[in-house]
Amino acid sequence: MSPVAIIAIVVGGLVIVGGLLTWMMIWLRKDYKESVEGVLTRLDAEAPSRGWHYEERADSYNQVFDEVQQYAPLSATVIGFDRQPSAVRAHEVVTGQHRGRPFMAARFHIKDPPDSNGPGSMHDQHAIWVRTPVPRPTLDVRSVPRLQSSIGSALGVGDLAIGHREFDARYQVTAENEQFARDVLSPQLIDFLLTDSRTFQGFWIRGQQLEVVGDIVPDHRDPGPLTGALDLRCDILDRIPQQVWT
Repeated sequence: MSPVAIIAIVVGGLVIVGGLLTWMMIWLRKDYKESVEGVLTRLDAEAPSRGWHYEERADSYNQVFDEVQQYAPLSATVIGFDRQPSAVRAHEVVTGQHRGRPFMAARFHIKDPPDSNGPGSMHDQHAIWVRTPVPRPTLDVRSVPRLQSSIGSALGVGDLAIGHREFDARYQVTAENEQFARDVLSPQLIDFLLTDSRTFQGFWIRGQQLEVVGDIVPDHRDPGPLTGALDLRCDILDRIPQQVWT
C-alpha cells in the first residue's frame, strides 16, 4: 500500500473519530440539559406544597457554610495543620423544612487555603444539612477499615470505643466531647447504623448542622432524591435522645 493511501486512511479515520466524539458531546450536553430541565420542573411543581424555597444563587448562605467551618472537622491531620475553607459562592440552594426540621441543600464554590497538606484550591462542595436544635461539639461517626481505626487510636487522634463490639469494629468515632458522643450514640442509633440498608458511611455533627457521609444524591434539587436524603438525616436525628439538646 502506498504512503498516500496510508495517509488517506489515517486522516479518514481521524475525521470519523472526531465526528463521533463531536456527536457524542452534543448528545451528552443535550441529555444533561433535558435532565436538568426535568429536575427543575419537578422542583417547581413540588416546592410550594412542601414549603421549600429554591434560589439559583444565594451567596448569603456562604455564612452558614463558614459558620460550620468554625467547628473542628476532626479529620485528623497528624502532622501540620488543617486548612479552614471558606465559601465564595452558593449555588442551587434549596431551603425549607422536612419532618419539622430546617434544612439547606446547596452547591458551594469554596476556597481552600494552602496548608501543610498541599496548595490551596477552588472547587465545588455539595451540602445537604439538617439543622440540630442547638449547637453541639463536633462529632464524627463513620465506617472505616478497622486497620485505619486502630492506627488512629494508636496515634491518639480520638478513636472512641463505645463498648459495642460490632459497632466498634465497623465505625470510627472521633469527638471533641466524649460524653456527648456516648449520649448521641444511643442503642437505637447504634442498631440503625448497623442494620439500615441504605448506602452511606456515617454522619457528622458540627455546630448546629448534621450531615451524612457517603450517601449518593445525583441532584440535590430533585425532590425525590432530596427527600430520600433528608429522610436519612432525620432518621438519624430521631434516634438521638432529646436530652442531648437540652
